[in-house]
Amino acid sequence: MELGIFSRTYEVQNIKEIYNRMKTHALRITQFNLSSAGLPTLPEKLDEQKIMEIKELSRQYGIQLVALSGTFNMISPDESIRQQSCKQFETQCKIAKLLDIPIVTLCTGSRNPDSQWHWHDDNRKPEAWDDLRRSTETILRYAEDNGIILGVEPEVSNVVCTPKLARKYLDETGSEHLKIVMDGANLFRLSQVSEMEHVLREAFILLGKDIVLAHAKDFSVDKNLSFVPAGKGILDFKLYLQLLKQTGYDGPIVMHGLSEDQVPDSRDFLKGVLAYV
Repeated sequence: MELGIFSRTYEVQNIKEIYNRMKTHALRITQFNLSSAGLPTLPEKLDEQKIMEIKELSRQYGIQLVALSGTFNMISPDESIRQQSCKQFETQCKIAKLLDIPIVTLCTGSRNPDSQWHWHDDNRKPEAWDDLRRSTETILRYAEDNGIILGVEPEVSNVVCTPKLARKYLDETGSEHLKIVMDGANLFRLSQVSEMEHVLREAFILLGKDIVLAHAKDFSVDKNLSFVPAGKGILDFKLYLQLLKQTGYDGPIVMHGLSEDQVPDSRDFLKGVLAYV
């Protein structure tokens, strides 16, 4: 397993500068966001010349693009937004194919009208699940046409908010083009922190065979749960990485949820843990 990083960690829209900073941090793997190249994260149109420039620069700098961010709200309460985003996702899959990126990452979304990253009780309604299935059916066609895997994270704020629901989602969809992005920090509600080992082990029992990408961020607890860089919180990274290894996963561990100046500490922390698992 090798460490990588979200390209948006580097808050510039210049690929050469991003890649130079990655090399300074001894990193050569990234989950790429098109905004790092000055494009919309989910473009409406395919700019093939720009995409080929990205591909060539990645080759020149020796940077491996292991996933492409394709996040949109798959159960947005606004149907027109869902439809437009699904349409744009066809372009995203074509871009991933041109860049030789095997995975496009997603979140399943929330009924929250203000943010797909915040919970809404309507996420529990059957209508939300139905909308998720409809969005999934649409974008899966684009993924299958382009040979792309869709990587979905279970997240407590989203409609797929538990490993059990993620298992249900994969089984109901029944496609080899839909897999899991595992992020240990995203599995926990405040009430579950005291059951850390159980929560992590259950997640890997249910989803381990379908993991195609792993993320590394941490969380801390005060009155609420908040995300912090890996090594600055309480997530049991030794167990998390052991469980990843036990599934047979040997792919990238992608750091995120941190600022550029926090990269060296998190990188060194994770390398230290990886040396003992």
